[in-house]
Amino acid sequence: MKTNSTSRSPFFNPRVLVGSTLCSAGILLASAELYTLPTGTVNPVPLINQPLVPDAVAPGGAEFTLTVNGTSFVSGSLVSWNGSARATTFVSSSQLAASILLSDIATAGTASVTVVNPSPGGGTSNVVFFLITIPASSIALNRSDYATGLTPTSLATADLNRDGRLDLAVVDYGEGKVSILLGNGDGTFQAHVDYATGGFTPSTVVVRDLNGDGRFDLAVRNQGSNTVSVLLGNGDGTFQNPVMFPTGPYKSRLAVGDFNGDGVLDLVTTNNGNNTISILLGNGDGTFQSHVDYATGSSPLSLAVGDFNRDGMLDVVTGNIVANTFSILLGNGDGTFQNHGDYSTIRNPQSVVTADFNGDGKLDLAIFSENRKGTAGLSILLGNGDGTFQSFASYPDGCGSLDLECTATADDLNGDGKLDLAVRNAELDGAKGNVLVLLGNGDGTFQSALTFETGLKPEQVVAGDFNGDGRLDLAVPNFNDNTVSVLLQSTTVALSDISLGFGLQLVDTISTAKVVTLTNTGPTTLNISSITSSGDFLQENNCGSAVPAGASCTIRIAFRPSAKGARTGAVTITDDAPDSPQTVALMGTGTVVQLTPMNVNFGNQRVGTTSPPRTVTLTNTGSTSLSIHGIAVTGVNFGDFVETTTCGSSLPAHTSCAIQVRFLPAATGAREASLRVRDDGGGGTQDVELRGTGIL
Repeated sequence: MKTNSTSRSPFFNPRVLVGSTLCSAGILLASAELYTLPTGTVNPVPLINQPLVPDAVAPGGAEFTLTVNGTSFVSGSLVSWNGSARATTFVSSSQLAASILLSDIATAGTASVTVVNPSPGGGTSNVVFFLITIPASSIALNRSDYATGLTPTSLATADLNRDGRLDLAVVDYGEGKVSILLGNGDGTFQAHVDYATGGFTPSTVVVRDLNGDGRFDLAVRNQGSNTVSVLLGNGDGTFQNPVMFPTGPYKSRLAVGDFNGDGVLDLVTTNNGNNTISILLGNGDGTFQSHVDYATGSSPLSLAVGDFNRDGMLDVVTGNIVANTFSILLGNGDGTFQNHGDYSTIRNPQSVVTADFNGDGKLDLAIFSENRKGTAGLSILLGNGDGTFQSFASYPDGCGSLDLECTATADDLNGDGKLDLAVRNAELDGAKGNVLVLLGNGDGTFQSALTFETGLKPEQVVAGDFNGDGRLDLAVPNFNDNTVSVLLQSTTVALSDISLGFGLQLVDTISTAKVVTLTNTGPTTLNISSITSSGDFLQENNCGSAVPAGASCTIRIAFRPSAKGARTGAVTITDDAPDSPQTVALMGTGTVVQLTPMNVNFGNQRVGTTSPPRTVTLTNTGSTSLSIHGIAVTGVNFGDFVETTTCGSSLPAHTSCAIQVRFLPAATGAREASLRVRDDGGGGTQDVELRGTGIL
């Protein structure tokens, strides 16, 4: 049920006080100069809010065009690949096309993709990861824990010191600090260095360039002091002293976006204490204007930003845990918002994620909830593209217990081009914790959850390629044991085919071999114990006992049916990968019927005349009599070919009979059909291709 609020905060005043000072209680005191918003046309900060197309390719592939979908693109926008601009075509304000080079995807890894809008205004979008990897049908994760400050609740990942490696920023709720863990690039992290936030009980951190100097900054929501702290980055992984800005009260989340299109990032928080969101418009120098509040449903907690009605203006969605609703606040493009519309969802929505889960170009919602009492834990609401959503589909997998911070992420974790979901799952007693991964089917539905253990009482989950192997890993802060769990994707095996069909094959003869390529997509050596085949199938390989990281080997498979009819089997690879053993399903059909030749080409023949006969020999290679159910010409030009035969209705074992075919074209040009034999020889039917050309 949709309802509209009638209350609304006043519009912001374009002349506001900045350069303020802080008192000891963290309250912002006006004390300085007047700031006037810029006038004239400026470019907005772009946002990538849909999956890249494609979002992954295998290493060593060909050049391709990358489609980037989002909002606030302009003529002159450039797609950046690992910090370097690529030739970019402006399609529309919501789509760009970029040329990706051979050298960009030569080896496995993860590329950081952004969009840069030119000045005046402009700026750099959020980072979206592009995977250079071989798709996998599943994932496996190995966990390592790293110490943080006291009771970590939130984290974000970015390259904070500009060394090409992802780092972590972790909020320490119990100490009022942010822990910075610099990454080593191999999936490990250095000891944490802490920075005070200046506020009480910080709960959320986001990482963006808030002052336009090309360095990542931190914004931290302090729910105990109802403020946001901004720590400007020095570009080397260190940060300046915090400056705080007031928000609405109590529990909340924090997000960023250019809500007024002035090329400067703004902030938005949810305010659980007074049922509002706070909008803090940015000044472009890392400072923010006084917050303006907009009503939501009852007790908003979770938060996401996106263009839900595709008008080029950013909107906001909140999950309201008391009302069991989510609120949509459509943006006007000037930093103000329309009255909220509320929609029913599952009980106690704690986390909302927005992405295009079914690939229709419209933003959808994934809302995670408490599910410890047997209730549904996840609802998927497909977007209509106009700011409304379809009825939700429920899944049992959710956040676990209520009253814990819970956030989820939507990323392509297995590199198959379909968005997946990861969410933390915990219990109030803190006795256990895990991450649930739901692999997406690409149509808005998801597979059953995979479970991976974390530390005690995990609070949030983020994705990033922490070891540079081309696959996204996960990181989770653990509230009860003061750690962050880093879950690296383990060595896995990618197979070029997981099933092979061999078609018809004469009994006791060997088919032409088919090749399956096995690739070690992990960062360490794959140790192989055995490769075996079953059923009427043979295999040979050059894999040996070990395949280095990133290397491949081949398995040649052939079919030798021992009897007529359908035959099945498998090749099984046993190794030290977490998903061992891997299998290739094999299918084929044994037959005792041999047709010689398998194709007949009559060449040129004058229209209305008949060619000399061509003979097709039918042989029963079996040890019992063959029943022949019919011999006929079928296909597009079946009337242009005539068959005659003396084969009869049965053929004794180890004997042959002849079928004669003539070509009588009714028109000029290429003519084709099939000679079809139906029998009980194991295949049901066998076809011989017939071709000819009619001429005048």
